[in-house]
Amino acid sequence: MRPTQLSIAQIYHWIDTTPGQPHAIGKYQFIPKTLRRLVHKLNLPPETRFSPLVQDRLADVLLAEAGLHRFLRGDMSRHAFMNNLAKIWAGLPNSSGKSHYHGYAGNKASVSWAKFDAEMKTIFPRL
Repeated sequence: MRPTQLSIAQIYHWIDTTPGQPHAIGKYQFIPKTLRRLVHKLNLPPETRFSPLVQDRLADVLLAEAGLHRFLRGDMSRHAFMNNLAKIWAGLPNSSGKSHYHGYAGNKASVSWAKFDAEMKTIFPRL
């Protein structure tokens, strides 16, 4: 069954019954600890379906925590925001060019810092 067809409770059951696996799940590859924290923060009931919309809501919390609103107001530099994003998503590089989690559980940046920066400039041309 696809994750988007599962409820939060079913995902928690899968995590609990398959120890020793990485368990990153969904469009944004939520790890269990983060998923549980975000679900609690949004007060989502266990029967909530892990739909694309729910996943976007969970990711919006992470973006806000990374400083999206401060960045958009001009109170945070693009590079500081990018470094914060790299602390959330292991596939993104930090300003060193490596994943913040480089080498942990096989993590590595999947794009270069230059590519990440260029994409951010494209998305946010005035910031």
